[in-house]
Amino acid sequence: MQTDKFKFEEELKLLDAIYTDMLEAIEHKPSTHSLENLILYTDNVYVLLNRTALRVQEIKKAIEADKKFVIETYNSPA
Repeated sequence: MQTDKFKFEEELKLLDAIYTDMLEAIEHKPSTHSLENLILYTDNVYVLLNRTALRVQEIKKAIEADKKFVIETYNSPA
């Protein structure tokens, strides 16, 4: 049985940050039909998407760096 557990604390923190950013973007959607507010919202969402893409890349690199090959055999009891 595998004794080493995979630990993804940093990755989970980044995913939580992404989730929080996305919820804030959804909540702050302007309800008015003001063009200025919509432009500002669109700019903020663009920044959010860029930040999310960078965080996803960080998560992928961290997981790949921590990737270990787990080689196990299973011998059933007689």
